[in-house]
Amino acid sequence: MKIAMTGNVYPMGRHVAYSGERMIFYLIESLVKLGHEVYVFAREGSDFTGIDIKDYIPTSALENKRDVHYEAVKDYLSKHPELNFDLYFCGYFGEGWDSDCQFAFPGYVEFPWCKWCHGTFQNTNPSFNIVSCSKVLQNDFMLHGIHSTVIHYGIPEDLHKFSSEHDGYAVWLGKIEGGKAPGLAIKLALASNMKIVIMGPPYNTGSFWKEVGPYLDNPNVFWVRGVNDEQKYKIMSRAKVFISSNDNTWKEHFGITNIEALSMGTPIIGFNRINQDCAIKLDRIIEDGTHGFLLNYYDSNNVEEILEKGVPLIQKIDQINRKDCRNQFMQKFTAKLMAERYDWFFDKIVNEGKRFGSVEIPF
Repeated sequence: MKIAMTGNVYPMGRHVAYSGERMIFYLIESLVKLGHEVYVFAREGSDFTGIDIKDYIPTSALENKRDVHYEAVKDYLSKHPELNFDLYFCGYFGEGWDSDCQFAFPGYVEFPWCKWCHGTFQNTNPSFNIVSCSKVLQNDFMLHGIHSTVIHYGIPEDLHKFSSEHDGYAVWLGKIEGGKAPGLAIKLALASNMKIVIMGPPYNTGSFWKEVGPYLDNPNVFWVRGVNDEQKYKIMSRAKVFISSNDNTWKEHFGITNIEALSMGTPIIGFNRINQDCAIKLDRIIEDGTHGFLLNYYDSNNVEEILEKGVPLIQKIDQINRKDCRNQFMQKFTAKLMAERYDWFFDKIVNEGKRFGSVEIPF
């Protein structure tokens, strides 16, 4: 299948960027391995070295009044009239989205990795064949009358290796921004008499100084700025536990860091606000008691509640078999599995003319 694959805000490449850009890159890599012919239209500065894509066409920065990705595809086709794409994969979101791109190819798929995406809340002409990375995001879309198909994220199975042993400390990983609550993770680790390593850039400086700043002089709290995959592996693979925290304002739609932890065999304490389930529970990223424990709370502002429930979970984390964590990753969240699900999805759209609503790919 010939696929026009578009990127998003930032350049893509191995070990580059976060979230959606990283998932699109892994998807491209895996689709090529499945035999698809992929042409990538992504932000200038992207690097696809080592991937046998058909072509890489740099695009400019996003603009609110122009769909720079679709324009790049149209321009490319005008220069290559012999080329016909079977499917247009739209990984772009923004106000400039051109809804005509949905109808210009035999198949169309849209990949919004958050609820603020084009074709959904911002446009009066919503798109079809939308992919949600989780049931949580799917449910959020449904509240606004938007249908989507669940295909979970996946990362390469050889990106991180399994570690059977740990060095007794806790770890937190992510962009430091409002809602992810690294401060609660720190409080929980310290209350459990554990050291904790905080990995992540100060994405929001206000959140950083509120959540992490007060602990910079604490000898049991170590802050590592933005990390690459090698640094991430060295730290997270040797952690006793990964604390996946959030507060009242944050309903995690997936949490790539969770499957990164599982891939290394690191058990998880997953925060989940009662009556506002995040993906770690609703999408069963972990099974409570098998790959870690769910810390189900009512109010993150009640630190006593968090500690009263969380400390006993930390104390019994060694009951978790680290091999079970790796197995959970291998059985559900590899990039190969993600691509196979997309492959099935693409085939139904292009060859059977299906348009998908709110379902989950049957794998």
